[in-house]
Amino acid sequence: MKTLAALALALAAVGAQANVLVTNTFNGTGIQPLGYPDTTTYGEVFTTPDALNTELDSFSLFLQSLTGGTSYLYAGVATWENGGAGTSLFTSAVFSGNFADWKEVSIGTGGIALTPGQQYVAYFSASGLPSGANALLQMGLSNNSNTLGMSWDNAGGGSPLHDNWAGCMACFGTQLAGTLEFSTPGRPVPEPASVALLGLGLLGAAVARRRSPAKTCESELV
Repeated sequence: MKTLAALALALAAVGAQANVLVTNTFNGTGIQPLGYPDTTTYGEVFTTPDALNTELDSFSLFLQSLTGGTSYLYAGVATWENGGAGTSLFTSAVFSGNFADWKEVSIGTGGIALTPGQQYVAYFSASGLPSGANALLQMGLSNNSNTLGMSWDNAGGGSPLHDNWAGCMACFGTQLAGTLEFSTPGRPVPEPASVALLGLGLLGAAVARRRSPAKTCESELV
């Protein structure tokens, strides 16, 4: 019984190391257009989920192409200050594609250190990219309210980091669909396969112990 209890505690401790996911579930609808000559950036405003999980490891947003052409975008994360993006914390390389069907595009950020209580924006942008070959897209929406709200930037090709975004300033009640993944700084997160192997090993040890014959103590006769 003690071995099985130790197994349960060990698995619970491993499971507690999983990253925290904040998800706005895709509802099958979208907002458009993303790209030239109209809205060049769409973002979702958020805060860290708690005081422990303060590193943003990745985020995802949903895309669908409006034409048959190729779209070019990049992703970013910035502080959110006074209704606009403030200091840039992360900018991805340019990625491209034609998303004939809705596609959840995930971006790894490498673990951005965030401050509890501070607001941030995670965004996809075509700002500053060549407009002639950049096809328009739409962004997927959600009915959830697990983050603070959507915003967009009608800068007409300017930087997404200017002082004041033109669109909605974080529309409370309108959310972009996607997932933010957070972790605790310095905490290793084992892969699912490693967790499974650990569980099987501990379970095997428990079974072997239960099957081993009990030892008896005999007094020596002198």
